[in-house]
Amino acid sequence: MQQQGIRPDSLGYSSLIKAFGRAKQTDKAMEVFQLMQQQGIRPSEVTFATLINAFAETNQPDKADEVFQRMQQQGIRPDDVAYTSLIKAFAHAGQPDKATQVFQQMQQQGIRPNEVTYNTLIEGFARMNQPDKANEVFQLMQQQGIRPNEMTYNMLINAFVQAKQPDKATEVFELMQQQGLRPDEVTHT
Repeated sequence: MQQQGIRPDSLGYSSLIKAFGRAKQTDKAMEVFQLMQQQGIRPSEVTFATLINAFAETNQPDKADEVFQRMQQQGIRPDDVAYTSLIKAFAHAGQPDKATQVFQQMQQQGIRPNEVTYNTLIEGFARMNQPDKANEVFQLMQQQGIRPNEMTYNMLINAFVQAKQPDKATEVFELMQQQGLRPDEVTHT
């Protein structure tokens, strides 16, 4: 692009970072991020969240956290996407307690967690065979007025199944049906 005299903007660089992130090439994503800044283009919330998510997807929570800290140092207030990506980084890395700390920090900053945020935290506890903690997040989600979706129920059911608690899994399954949600192929596997 630059050879043709076209200078990419923040969105263009964010798209490249996303492409490298999806390809699990975080080194190249970071190179693009650094090139962007060298070109004098200020990263946006989207740019930072995209890079944080790339590190989350590749099980590099410390690097995700470094980018999150850099975001704040540059005076950019993290949004729900950036926080959720950092929560995902810790949850996927088997660090649900750190994910919970970020979740609490998010709320302290006045940023309302959304369905994806709650699902990410539930999934983290499910992965670590902590179904009761996953259920606590599920309960909190509902108390905050966020309606669980099929994915939420599936993760919670799976958490109880993996923990060999079929009675609790059945309770969640029945609750899912009472809420008018239909079990799908994921529910039954």
